[in-house]
Amino acid sequence: MDARINLDLNDVALFVRVVQARSFSAVARERGVPGSTVSRRIARLESVLGIRLLERTTRRLRLTDAGQAYFAHAERAVDDVWQGTDRVRELRKEPRGRVRVLAPIILGASVANVIYTYLAKHPGVSIDLELDERRIDLLAEGFDIAILKGKADSGDFVARELWRSTRKLLYASPRYLEARGAPRRVEDLARHDCIATRATEGFATWTLYQGRSKRRVTVAPRFYVNEFSAAHGAAIAGVGIAMLPEVRCLEDVAEERLVRVLDEVEGESGGVYLLYRAHGSLTAAVRTCIDHFLAELPSTDPSRVAHKRRA
Repeated sequence: MDARINLDLNDVALFVRVVQARSFSAVARERGVPGSTVSRRIARLESVLGIRLLERTTRRLRLTDAGQAYFAHAERAVDDVWQGTDRVRELRKEPRGRVRVLAPIILGASVANVIYTYLAKHPGVSIDLELDERRIDLLAEGFDIAILKGKADSGDFVARELWRSTRKLLYASPRYLEARGAPRRVEDLARHDCIATRATEGFATWTLYQGRSKRRVTVAPRFYVNEFSAAHGAAIAGVGIAMLPEVRCLEDVAEERLVRVLDEVEGESGGVYLLYRAHGSLTAAVRTCIDHFLAELPSTDPSRVAHKRRA
């Protein structure tokens, strides 16, 4: 049987301490245990290794040749463990180290601006910000914090709402509607040029609500892009009909760059959530970064920014 299977690292640490103190009884007093307990655990370590490590007489303690070789490695290993323990304790107390953050591209500027103020407060922390619209396995990819749009499927993460749900509505430019006409029914969308932010094999499916009625319509996008800013710009340019967050289009509707299409229809709404790991202790860097995001990000709510611009 492999000795590593039965090796108790506590016995290794005890062996190192006995050699350093040159005494079984001194270590027993340090640990508050009987001397027989220390002797028994050293004997157990020797049994697992299958070799004698210490020669003990009534007057002195001597390492065997094997014991000397083993002690040289064991002392370094135990020292490394203690250094690692001290390092982890420092991480729990002082914000230090790297924090990996995932956010959608459309929120990149808002998230980055909040990160700048955090970094100014915590010089010992570095942040790795990744902007991506894809749904990513946060644990597998090693992210500490994620900011996600839509419904939060938290799983192994705690989800905290940053911005409340905002409606998604259908919009097109006056130029497009003059050229192609306005759809009168949901079914008409299949015959129009559409702009989608999610598509599979050339098709996009929109979930639409008309009162209490839920409808799903499949369209073949004339233009597909995985980011709302580009979809918004394409709608204004007259490329087609797009489903966009209402708050992003308030100013465009007021200034007649966009017109709402199918007034009685709404898309699925979803807020913006901050996710962080639910299990295990968080480092001080991750914990303080979470607190900073929760305090600062809500003030960058796109709906508030849009209303301020209009005012």
